[in-house]
Amino acid sequence: MPVKKSKKSKKAVDPIALEKKRAEEAEKKRRENAMLQARLQEIIEEEKSMSETASSSIEARWIKFLRECKQKKLITQIEILKRVFEATVDRKNAVVEALLQDIEETEQQYRQAFHSHIDVVDSLIALQERHIDDLEKEFESDLLDMKVDFELERAELSRNHDAEMADLRLILDNMAREAEEMEKKLQEETSEAHETATEKMDEEKKQIQADLTRTTDGVRSELDTRYKEFMSNAQVNMKDYVDKSKEDQMLTERIALQLKKIDKLQESVGSWRTNISRGAREWEQRNSAIQAERESTLNHLKALKNTMQIWRQKQAKELAELVKDAKETDSSLESTTKRAERILRLVELCRPLETEREQVLSLESEDGPQAVEAEVKRRVAAAEPGSLEDQSGDGNAAVGADWQYMERFWNKYNKVVLDNAAIAQERHHLEQENQQLQLLLKNYFDDISVNDNVMSSSNALLRTTKAGTAKNVVQAATSSGKDRLFNTVIEGNKVVNDAARQQVRY
Repeated sequence: MPVKKSKKSKKAVDPIALEKKRAEEAEKKRRENAMLQARLQEIIEEEKSMSETASSSIEARWIKFLRECKQKKLITQIEILKRVFEATVDRKNAVVEALLQDIEETEQQYRQAFHSHIDVVDSLIALQERHIDDLEKEFESDLLDMKVDFELERAELSRNHDAEMADLRLILDNMAREAEEMEKKLQEETSEAHETATEKMDEEKKQIQADLTRTTDGVRSELDTRYKEFMSNAQVNMKDYVDKSKEDQMLTERIALQLKKIDKLQESVGSWRTNISRGAREWEQRNSAIQAERESTLNHLKALKNTMQIWRQKQAKELAELVKDAKETDSSLESTTKRAERILRLVELCRPLETEREQVLSLESEDGPQAVEAEVKRRVAAAEPGSLEDQSGDGNAAVGADWQYMERFWNKYNKVVLDNAAIAQERHHLEQENQQLQLLLKNYFDDISVNDNVMSSSNALLRTTKAGTAKNVVQAATSSGKDRLFNTVIEGNKVVNDAARQQVRY
């Protein structure tokens, strides 16, 4: 037992070692904490650097991605614009080609019209030359008659002229005599008026001098009386003058001050006047500038008004043209609608005249696609195994239906083409028959009508008895020289209008 007590006493007696141990452990923990904090700081710095590099790389990649998206978007927009531009260019090229074709057609029409016009003008010139020859002959015959009449009238006019000149000389002499007498009378009247005026002026001058002498005498007498009164009052008022001289000095000082003030006021008034005159000049300049600006604005307004009136006239013309075009389009639409109605009526009228073949084709049965589908299924079943029959049935049915639709389309198309060819052939035959009928009708009207064209051409009703001649009676009459003056002259516009009417009629 005592031995155990000695061990306990040894353990209790060692607090310093425990304290050292505690201090070492605390130091160790502090070092470990410092190392951990340093490691954590390094890790935080590494994470910051890594996050900065990652954020910069992410931003670069994001910017690159945005650029690629923007580039794709711009490429798509450029492609769209390119397609639109190509489409517009193609459309404009088509329009230009159509316009060029229209221009070529119009030029061809113009050349044809010009050639026809030249032919008409040549015929008119020949007709006019013949007419001028006839007129020249008539003019020469009339000229001889007129010369004879002119000589007679000239002799008579010369006699009348001599008689009238003698009468005019007498009248002029009388007028000159009367003018001299009137001039003498006017000179006498003016001399008398001058003498009376000088006499009146002398009398008025004498009267004014007498009045002046009377007024001067009155003024002198009044001045004498006032001078005497002044001298009498001056002696009395001498004392008052001495007393008031002092007051006068004081007043002079005040007046001097007031004069200085007045001078200042006059200077200020002069400055104000100069300012007013300067301002007046400035305002005059401004007023002149405003007046010039007003005149320029008025001229500009007049020009604008003129341009506005021109624009309104132009717009009115364009509106009239638009109304005219609208009326023309309306009339053309009405004509097309009438033509369509006529076509529909013709279709309704021609429907009873259809053949059995056409009626059968118009009322085809719907069993054709089903038969085709059955035939296709049969061929597929014969060509392929039975396991694939159900899978390919739908596709073969669709192919058969499409084939049947195409066959029907081509049948109808061929029918329409053949109908158009038959209609064109029938139209050609009808046009030939119509031309023959028109020729017969023209010959009939030429036989029963009388005009220059019929008479100048060969006519069976106007044949002469002479066998060798091919001219008729009218041609023989017109070819003779004595009756050439009596040819009927037809105006060129009438000939052109008649030809146009005949073309429209036929």
